[in-house]
Amino acid sequence: MTDGGVEIRVLGPIEIRHGGRKTRLTAPKECALLAALLAGSGTSVPAARLIDALWPGDPPPSAAHNVRLYVARLRRRLGDGDRIVHAGQGYALMAGPEEIDALRFEELLGTARRASGTPADAARLYQEALALWRGSAFEGAGLSSGPARDYAVRLDELRAAAVEEWADVELDLGHHRSLISELRGLTAAAPLRERLHAQLMLALYRSGRQAEALDAYQTARRTLAVELGLEPGPELRALQSAILSADPALDHAGATHLAPASDQVEAIRPAPAVDHPETIRPAPALDHLQATRPTLVRLTRASRPWAIAAGLVLALTVIAGYLTLPRLEEPAPRTTPAVAEGGGDGVLTVGTLLPRTGLLYFIGSSTSNGAKLAVADVNAAGGVLGRPVRLLDADSGDTEPDIATRGVAQFIDQNVDLIVGPASNKLSLSILDPAADAGIAIISPSTTAGYLSTAYDQGMYFRTSAADTLQGRLLGLLAAEDGNRTATIVTLDDDYGAEVADAAERSLAAQGVRLLDRLVFEPGTDGFARHVATIAETRPDALVMIGYEETVALVRELHEQGFTARNQSWYLVDANLIHYAGEVPEGVMAGAKGTLAGAEATGAFAARMRAADPGHDDLSYAAESYDAVVLGALAAEAARSDLGQSIAARLADVSSGGRRCTSYRECAELARAGVDLDYDGVSGRIEFDSNGDVREGAFGVYAYDESDDYELVTTRLVRGS
Repeated sequence: MTDGGVEIRVLGPIEIRHGGRKTRLTAPKECALLAALLAGSGTSVPAARLIDALWPGDPPPSAAHNVRLYVARLRRRLGDGDRIVHAGQGYALMAGPEEIDALRFEELLGTARRASGTPADAARLYQEALALWRGSAFEGAGLSSGPARDYAVRLDELRAAAVEEWADVELDLGHHRSLISELRGLTAAAPLRERLHAQLMLALYRSGRQAEALDAYQTARRTLAVELGLEPGPELRALQSAILSADPALDHAGATHLAPASDQVEAIRPAPAVDHPETIRPAPALDHLQATRPTLVRLTRASRPWAIAAGLVLALTVIAGYLTLPRLEEPAPRTTPAVAEGGGDGVLTVGTLLPRTGLLYFIGSSTSNGAKLAVADVNAAGGVLGRPVRLLDADSGDTEPDIATRGVAQFIDQNVDLIVGPASNKLSLSILDPAADAGIAIISPSTTAGYLSTAYDQGMYFRTSAADTLQGRLLGLLAAEDGNRTATIVTLDDDYGAEVADAAERSLAAQGVRLLDRLVFEPGTDGFARHVATIAETRPDALVMIGYEETVALVRELHEQGFTARNQSWYLVDANLIHYAGEVPEGVMAGAKGTLAGAEATGAFAARMRAADPGHDDLSYAAESYDAVVLGALAAEAARSDLGQSIAARLADVSSGGRRCTSYRECAELARAGVDLDYDGVSGRIEFDSNGDVREGAFGVYAYDESDDYELVTTRLVRGS
């Protein structure tokens, strides 16, 4: 790294080093942005391409604005505002090979392929290039389809090709005996790469182990038959025949396959790559065996696509330490270490950040118990990545943000991968930065505020409850379905009131219901004479009331001026859906309707919840909490990683578009088989959009009786427009 410069490391977990500080980049959106900029090789990347990289196929309306936010954030990460410049209609990353390990790798690889000196020079360059790798490209970043993912896959493919080329050069140098242990690990971890099998067979044969070389062929043949239903390609078949006949062409010059290898051997190099015509030619000793070999080793499609990528991560990591050691002639064999396939520590750790104290304490038990039940079901079905899920908990409170932030700090120290919570909208904002910066995915089971849809969450925040905008849409639908032709909205003047009222207004218009007035009141208002006078003058068929405890005063004033739910259609929201008995004149609420976000816990799920905690009958948001845990576990299985950023990157995938499944056991089997899945849970249909919101929300519709109490009438599913 140059003095005062920056070092960007993406050949493994993403690290940015600047001014003596090392920062891990974990947020999926920032990782995708960095990958897309790097793929531009210093040229301007159009904003449209960056949007495609961050939101493949499903950009939100605010995508262009959000790209600018992510660019600004990445500039701060790099410690130099001039590193990312606005050029034309896009952005360019200004850094060279000495500052970016991926560019340095490609530069060294090209030099190795063009090496005109001895094989030892080429081997040294390959070793230097491969020693830059610390894992898979952008490991743990959870890059989805699009330009960013394409760039990461390209780097991993270059690395795989470089390993095979390095092995050829080592065979050329007569290091076949020391290569055997390396090649066994490589073929075990990447069993579909036939060139590695060929190299292992040749190394064994040249070491005087003909029978083992033939056994290696049979192993390759069985693997290809089981995984792909294919026979080995012409190269492997020809090599087997040559070994069976002890073909002298396989020997080194001046030696037999039973004698120690000579330092003077014919080169056995890879076939020329399409984009590198100057690549070292194949050895004459194998020319007749490779006559039908394509220019690149045949790439096959595995029945479990993740197996190839995970296998290559393992295989390539095996040699990382080996390449950095002093190279000795025929060193002693080494044991191949095990490496986690997709990153992380191998254990999915879930932390519930839910209210045990504060105004929302009453939903703390139901949401916590829902998460506990989900963890029990996940572990009963084999856990995640073959190990039990670990569950931790912390109090979120809801009136003092410090309680929640202390809980997040505790979770960071405990290596939590997924937070279920908080229950509060404002607390969600307070924990977004520390949790997302630490690479922790967040799924709230109960937040509904519309402003969370566009909050800067680095792509790490999701929720299984429906946004307030969907509740407003339902209010308009109900008013129209009840035959109302005109309506007035009386709403609290705050973010919540505005979001619900705006959505209700749009919904009423779409249903052909004419909005007469939108009357606004301040929080804490206890006098509504002016508002009700306007209502008395215009006489709307329907009245939509959006507020909290102020609604009691509003209903009293309505009654004073002759209005009740019997002579006017009244609609309430979750904030004022309360028992009005004793608060208003008896029977005034009879016939009014109200909506409440969240699926009603029923059937076997409700019975299990009550059995687990007989003393707690309220099951609010229990289903959403249960599904949050299951979705996180399925995302980890699909990503083959328990890292929070990998989970966040796969949540949309496991909740939509694939084969439908309704339990963790059923869905996990699909994920482990590499099948695209679509989990629909106990809270209903779940499908995340690009903002981490559910596209469709479940709402209870309640009706008030003569005692001014309410009961559930039906459950409605509302889909966003």
